[in-house]
Amino acid sequence: MTEDKKMSDFRADETMAENEDTASSAPETQNKEPVRQIPIHQLDMKRLIELDACTRCGECLSWCPVYDQDAREDLIPRRKIMDFLQIARSQNGFLSGIMKSEKVGESLKQVIKKVCGYTEITQEQVNEFVSNLYECSTCGQCEVVCPAHIDTVNLWEDLRRLIVQAGYGPLEPQKALRKSVMTFDNPWQQPRAGRTKWSRRAKKDNLIADEPREIKKTKGKVLLFFGCTASYDTNVKQVAIHTINILEALNIDYGVLGKEEKCCGSVLLRMGDPEYKRLFQENIDQFNSLGIDTLISSCSGCFKTIMQDYPKIKALNFEVLHTVEYLARLLKSGELTFPYPVNKTVTYHDPCHLGRATGGFDAPRMIMEAIPGLTLVEMPRNREYSRCCGAGGGLKAGFPDIQGRMAQQRIKEAEQTGAEELVSCCPFCYQGLQLGIGVLESKIVMKDLSAYIAQALLGYDVFEKAAKEAEEKKRKKEKAKALKEQEKEAEKKKAQEKEKNPASPADGT
Repeated sequence: MTEDKKMSDFRADETMAENEDTASSAPETQNKEPVRQIPIHQLDMKRLIELDACTRCGECLSWCPVYDQDAREDLIPRRKIMDFLQIARSQNGFLSGIMKSEKVGESLKQVIKKVCGYTEITQEQVNEFVSNLYECSTCGQCEVVCPAHIDTVNLWEDLRRLIVQAGYGPLEPQKALRKSVMTFDNPWQQPRAGRTKWSRRAKKDNLIADEPREIKKTKGKVLLFFGCTASYDTNVKQVAIHTINILEALNIDYGVLGKEEKCCGSVLLRMGDPEYKRLFQENIDQFNSLGIDTLISSCSGCFKTIMQDYPKIKALNFEVLHTVEYLARLLKSGELTFPYPVNKTVTYHDPCHLGRATGGFDAPRMIMEAIPGLTLVEMPRNREYSRCCGAGGGLKAGFPDIQGRMAQQRIKEAEQTGAEELVSCCPFCYQGLQLGIGVLESKIVMKDLSAYIAQALLGYDVFEKAAKEAEEKKRKKEKAKALKEQEKEAEKKKAQEKEKNPASPADGT
């Protein structure tokens, strides 16, 4: 059966009665911009079955973090599925074929419209669906609670790709991300040469002993993939700095790509841009040529993308782990121990891409449990039910106000635990949650788990130590300057005294 035939036979008339009220109130399409065809035939049978499997139960309504901040029925997964099916049937259904046929007379078409409630989809309806489709962080919470087990994350991403191919997406505010990735190989509109600027600065500030090892020189077996956020966002530099200090302290045979590292391409994939395939291919070829055994990343988004999405394009010849999973493995084998306590009470935020997407719930908790003095207090919504911070899926770029409110809601949950600090394992989450802390003027402190690991290994916080050393250096410099000024002042006074009381001329001259 061809893909076109599959779509044509896809329960063509099932929801016409459901949409009868929509049909009667829908605006006429005459003199309107023609609706571009969405390439629905590209959906495979699995996706078509998933679209048809939605039971309209509304379980997703109770859990969707976006709906929690923008309570519109159109945003919840069940409604998006219904709206897409309406577009699909309008463009590809059995009745659509009749209505578009030149062999069918107008009088019969009018009867069909009246009896079956058929209406052509309008540009306005498509635009509204597109906006609703992108007002989603693709966090995967709806998939967890769906009784029909619909793979919603991949479904939304597939639908976004169709929307982009039809010329309806991504949204205007999101286009800057695409342009930046295509131009600079990062979504933050920063030059390629700036990717390693953080490490030079970190060495100068005594935050790291040496700049990261370059893997093409060392031929290391572990590739550390930083990701764009930790490389470019100065507010998130602690993730990269702590990770380097941890690997150096453990003498891991690692290396980095330096200026040759590119964006993982996650932002393109999540927004439906087909260019993600090219970027994936380039990165895979580069990684496979290195002779590495393992790729690790401290960014949950990069990790999920490389581990789960890259193999759909081409096979990887190495293992992919999140940094905390790699360290948890060393903890199990006894190669990692924590000699120093970190006396903090913290609460943990499960990143969507490490948690729900890949099942990485245990490794972070195993490490926190092993650090002496560290007390973990869980939020009510944790593990697979962890509330999304809203920073992923293009939501922050397209709907920054919604993302901000989602982050604030998560911060309030963290505050209610009584924890001093909020910890996560993702620069995106760090960035998104830090925004919520700032808006709420919360006293809770945002940390990446790498900060506690580094402190438990080294016995001190490198940022605090560097700050104290810098302050001491400044104090000594100011003291030396003051002393020099005192000496100059003393010399000046001495000269003035000499002018006032010149020596008497010698007798007998």
